[in-house]
Amino acid sequence: MSESRVLRIAEGWQRLLLRLYPVDFREELGEDMVEAYRDRCRAAFRRGGTRSVARVCLTALVDSLRNGPGERVRPAVQWRRGGNWGRDMELVIRRLVRAPLFVATMAGTLALGLGAFAVVATVVHRVLLAPPSYERPDDLYFVWRDYRAFFDLDRGWLGGTDVAALQGAGGVIEDAAGIGSFQPTLTAGAGVDPMEITVLATTANLFDLLGVRAAQGRGFAPGEAGPGRAPVAVLTHGLWQRLGGGADMIGAEIRLNDLPYRIIGVMPADFEFVQHGSLSAPIRPDAFVTVDENLAETNPNEGSWAGLIRVRDGTPPELVAEAVSAVGRRIDERDFDSRGLKLWSIGLHEDLVAPVRPALIVVGLSGVFLVLVLMVNLATLLLARAAQREKEFAVSRALGANQIAIVRATLLEGGVLGALGGAVGVLGAVWATRALVALAPADLPRREFIALDWGMALLVIAVGAVIGLLAATVPAVWAARADLAGLLSNAAVRGGGGAGRMRRGMVVAQIALSLVLLSTGGLLVRSFERLLRADPGFDAQHVLTLRVPVSEQRYPGEGDFVALHERMQAALAAIPGVEAVSAASALPFDAEASQSSITIPGAPGLTGDPERDAPLVDRIGARPGWFEVMGTRLLAGRDFRADAPAGVLEAIIDRNLADHFFPGGSALGATIPWGEQSLTVVGVVAHARHYDVHEDGRPQLYLRASDWGYGTMTWALRSGRSAASLAGEVRAAIRSVDPQLAIADMQPMREVVDASLSQQRVSAVLIGGFALGALLLAAMGLYGVIASTVMRRRHELAVRIALGADHGRVLRMVLGDGGRLILLGLLIGIPGSWMAGRAVRGALVGISATDPLTLVSVAAGLGVVALAACYVPARRVLGIEPSSSLRNDTA
Repeated sequence: MSESRVLRIAEGWQRLLLRLYPVDFREELGEDMVEAYRDRCRAAFRRGGTRSVARVCLTALVDSLRNGPGERVRPAVQWRRGGNWGRDMELVIRRLVRAPLFVATMAGTLALGLGAFAVVATVVHRVLLAPPSYERPDDLYFVWRDYRAFFDLDRGWLGGTDVAALQGAGGVIEDAAGIGSFQPTLTAGAGVDPMEITVLATTANLFDLLGVRAAQGRGFAPGEAGPGRAPVAVLTHGLWQRLGGGADMIGAEIRLNDLPYRIIGVMPADFEFVQHGSLSAPIRPDAFVTVDENLAETNPNEGSWAGLIRVRDGTPPELVAEAVSAVGRRIDERDFDSRGLKLWSIGLHEDLVAPVRPALIVVGLSGVFLVLVLMVNLATLLLARAAQREKEFAVSRALGANQIAIVRATLLEGGVLGALGGAVGVLGAVWATRALVALAPADLPRREFIALDWGMALLVIAVGAVIGLLAATVPAVWAARADLAGLLSNAAVRGGGGAGRMRRGMVVAQIALSLVLLSTGGLLVRSFERLLRADPGFDAQHVLTLRVPVSEQRYPGEGDFVALHERMQAALAAIPGVEAVSAASALPFDAEASQSSITIPGAPGLTGDPERDAPLVDRIGARPGWFEVMGTRLLAGRDFRADAPAGVLEAIIDRNLADHFFPGGSALGATIPWGEQSLTVVGVVAHARHYDVHEDGRPQLYLRASDWGYGTMTWALRSGRSAASLAGEVRAAIRSVDPQLAIADMQPMREVVDASLSQQRVSAVLIGGFALGALLLAAMGLYGVIASTVMRRRHELAVRIALGADHGRVLRMVLGDGGRLILLGLLIGIPGSWMAGRAVRGALVGISATDPLTLVSVAAGLGVVALAACYVPARRVLGIEPSSSLRNDTA
């Protein structure tokens, strides 16, 4: 092979090996390296022929493998080792101090966004993510009955025999506790007014099952439950403080419904045990007592217990479900003749947070969206600032600053701004979190413990710094890659260059993201507005409600209850300005109604389906005049009468129940079997929604309270006077009847209804706030881009105006630039809005996830606001003085 052919092959090999080096290295030294290797190969060929050239090529391969990758990572090494970070930080701080308006704008924007993010992150962490403060919380499960084989109820209380069966199940189930609840009147001697509290009656192993200890005194000891045991009580920290908080309370006596209980312990301040009711809101106890009966000997048909079990460490939920189901099958066979009763389990934490998880996930995602908009906005403004510093970059590059130094300085600036905004946002989030907790629904798990802690504060500041760094990446890369000659000739200024395209792209992204948030907020706000306009079936205006607990110990006979209620009604009705007074055993949206399954033999609506022909209904005891006070319409028949004939058990049903059994006909006079007796339907009223404003719920059956001896009743007073002016006289009236009666939950009915909407209200307020924040950020970004464009094009615009261009045409031209960005952003955002609507459709009431009116209104509103943001800088065009602008540019 000739020398020239061997050298050409060797040169090709060298050029191939150069691919291992970075581009800038090849451009700077590549040809020199090829020339040097060519000389070595020529000398080697003349010295030893082709074999010597091969050895040179092999040596080149080894050198390239060893040095090429190293050249690629050298900039990163220089980034870590090179430069003076302290000096760079000092320069960044000096630059920021010289631009107070820019810093205030950026820090304020970041503070608003990160503050909102901190609030949402705190709530989500405390409620959804943080495990309960119990021992091995993942091994705790609640157990419920599934009654669907009997009627439409899949979450029912356990019987006491069920709890006993779970305690003796063995296998993966280590232990089980039974938990019941009641609301007695507490009296604790002189200086403490009678008060209604919530008490959990449990088996003695509850605290051991949870793995918690009392802060003072002790918990229950084995054998302290059951019949014949001395009554003892453990107080929560809150009740202990309400009673005075003295250390000498251990061993003291309190009376619950006039029965003495000895205080044996006080739980820690951070202890919280919330138990979901089978049908009602979560139960938050004030005290714990032990059960006074043998659960294994109770009636299995009377379910009134929650079951809490602890399983062996690390048992998978599937095995837990199987073990609980096996216990359920044995109970069904033993107590229900295999009719299909089932038991099912759910994790303690999951049981608490499941109802609020969808709303919190939506709110959390909205917070993440706001942070994205914030980051894009920050990048846009930093890029605009970088573009204004083109000459500074050019001078730095000309004086020898390398690309790494420019990138480092730009990233430092973004990181400092982000951390500063995060710190300010944390300060605001402390108060915002407290305000949110005050607005949060009462059934929000761990509501009292939601607060911003140091860990979350540091996380938010770190998130701010990361956002700042990420946002500064775009201008940093642009500044580092910008051509030095272009910077010096200010070419980018004339045409906008790559920075201009990036800023416009970011504005489009902000518009698109803002449309997603605004459309989601718009749907939730409209849904909430529909809830406010929903007809609950009663008139909540001008009604004051209060509950008066009455115990069997103080009034042992049904006749005593009736007589007491008669005196109370007379005392309340005597208050000046009170137009009507009555009472019921359950108040809509506040007190849970009892349930019963009923049927009406011979009714025309019977279908032959046992489950449909025996629907589960809400059973409510009511005194005469209840429907008049509550504003519930009487559709047929009459109300209960105080002078009703003795021996006749009267009932009033709602329209839903009447339509169920008597579609198109009259239910008056119908007879409902009721144990060994029967009820006679004397009236039909409109359906009053009892649990949700937007759902009818179960049909309702009203019983005359005096027939059944209802003790604790909720009283309602209709009056033109305000609740505040009535409160004192109402307390005095109740005290005049019996000074030992407690008065609980005195509040206007309007507040009761509003409280039932608190979850929807908080979601709408939060997401609406995020949406408005995103709208503000998008407007700011668009304003910055258009203002920057006007400044960059002032020379061109001055020439146009000097040559006689119409001001209106120039103005339309500038607005057109912004309009195109807005339109593009809206088009890109439409699919995201559709997907977001589908994601929140479960939280919408009376409105579809793609409601065209909402989506079009939101898009039009966003477009108008964005155009207004364009109009302000566009107006500057009309103020351009051509001669001055041209003279300044020339100078």
